[in-house]
Amino acid sequence: MTAHGTSSGDAPEVGGVIWFAERDVVSGREISARSLGGTGTLLFFSEGVMCQACFEQIRDLEDVGAELERRGIALVSITPDSPELLRQAIAQYGISTPMISDEDRDMSAAFDTLGRGMHSDTPGHAFVLLDDTGTVVWQRDYWLAPYRTMYVAPERLLADLPATRNPT
Repeated sequence: MTAHGTSSGDAPEVGGVIWFAERDVVSGREISARSLGGTGTLLFFSEGVMCQACFEQIRDLEDVGAELERRGIALVSITPDSPELLRQAIAQYGISTPMISDEDRDMSAAFDTLGRGMHSDTPGHAFVLLDDTGTVVWQRDYWLAPYRTMYVAPERLLADLPATRNPT
């Protein structure tokens, strides 16, 4: 069962709290801010399989996975694709980080990313950093002005992320 909630009932803002429980499409393991450990979870909402740049983004973010891990941040990608289609793309691109199928788009809607991309029924190119309590620490949609891009260089994303505590 998927559950979402915010402290205000609207899209989460920095400092707001949101919780979720979803499943990794490959392992079936539950994914939540608490289940991933560390000090943060970086959620990446993308248009999914129809967007080659989005899957290249996911793959290239894995290249800086060691730096994210050093910062105590776990990467999770969310797409509106069916689990079957998503598994095919994961195999094609050689992706190893957790992936959530948001086929019903409830997670994208809860995080207010739905319809902010090139299509009204998909998310844009948004990142949300949560701490281990589900508090939104940082967020940015790179498809929106002034960025207007469907691909962010991983080094740029790392530079944009706020400093986090190293796990102890």
